Amino acid sequence: GARHAAAEVRALAERLQAPVVAFRGGRGIVGDDHPLGFTCAAGFERWAETDVVIGIGSRLELSWFRWPDKPPGLKTILLDIDPRQATRLEADVAVIADAADATAALTEAAGPARPDRTAEFTALKAEVAQRFTDVGPELEYLRAIRDVLPRDGFFVEEICQVGFASYFGFEVYAPRTFITCGHQGTLGFGYPTALGVQAAFPGRPVVSVAGDGGFMFAAQELATAVQYGLNVVAVVFDNGFYGNVHLDQERLFEGRALGGRLRNPDFARLAETFGALGLTARSPDDLRTALDKAFASGRPALVHVPCELGTGASPWKYLMPKSDRS
Repeated sequence: GARHAAAEVRALAERLQAPVVAFRGGRGIVGDDHPLGFTCAAGFERWAETDVVIGIGSRLELSWFRWPDKPPGLKTILLDIDPRQATRLEADVAVIADAADATAALTEAAGPARPDRTAEFTALKAEVAQRFTDVGPELEYLRAIRDVLPRDGFFVEEICQVGFASYFGFEVYAPRTFITCGHQGTLGFGYPTALGVQAAFPGRPVVSVAGDGGFMFAAQELATAVQYGLNVVAVVFDNGFYGNVHLDQERLFEGRALGGRLRNPDFARLAETFGALGLTARSPDDLRTALDKAFASGRPALVHVPCELGTGASPWKYLMPKSDRS
């Protein structure tokens, strides 16, 4: 990947005045508060007029798979240390090298800096972000987390509606702070992974988000958190379903669904029985307050967020534009 090459990627982007688009693992290489740091949703706005894609340590999931209607004449340049990637992705030009070294060399060869596009890109990003309100409460909860989580804190996503929305709706400012299951899409990975992040960085705050179904894959790891003082704050969104599965079934089978409904515990009480702090939040403002309490407690904590299935629009139109899921 390119997570160790943030400075080099930023220098190349600024020389070319080219947006840096990251989907999951590359989030924060150029921060969302930089004019050239684009989410997948903002990047798609410029897809139709793109002439060159420079993939730096990337699987190119967006341009190769998720974004439809490839622009005519598009050229792809791939910089990757793995020679197999060049064959798999059929790049027009492939450079097999370390991401930092190759990107620095490309910047030297790129010629003079292009005219500044800060105003243009800042306006575009703001306009795209305004549309996110149609996704529903997921975005408001993500903003609440961002408001409380320090810039160097870790956000660990999970396969759930809030996790999907975080790919474009949660601002990331530094590489390696948005922790993702990546293309594997592993349900239940989030909370155990967050414990590992906290063990590696005991002095930095860690928030894990999960749906009720995903969290229950490893709810017993609350015992591990308490036993070893891993003060992760788990935020569990509880709609009583394997929500993505249930909604897909309804979409594909004329409203019929099977096996997606869950029988859940009181998650806040469950956390307390393990010796963790258990809290409940019923609104984004409640979540801000709960997160403040959780971080101040110096204990492992769980925030239970009861919610209704299907209260927001699907985030998939920003993840796979023009697909049958969007």
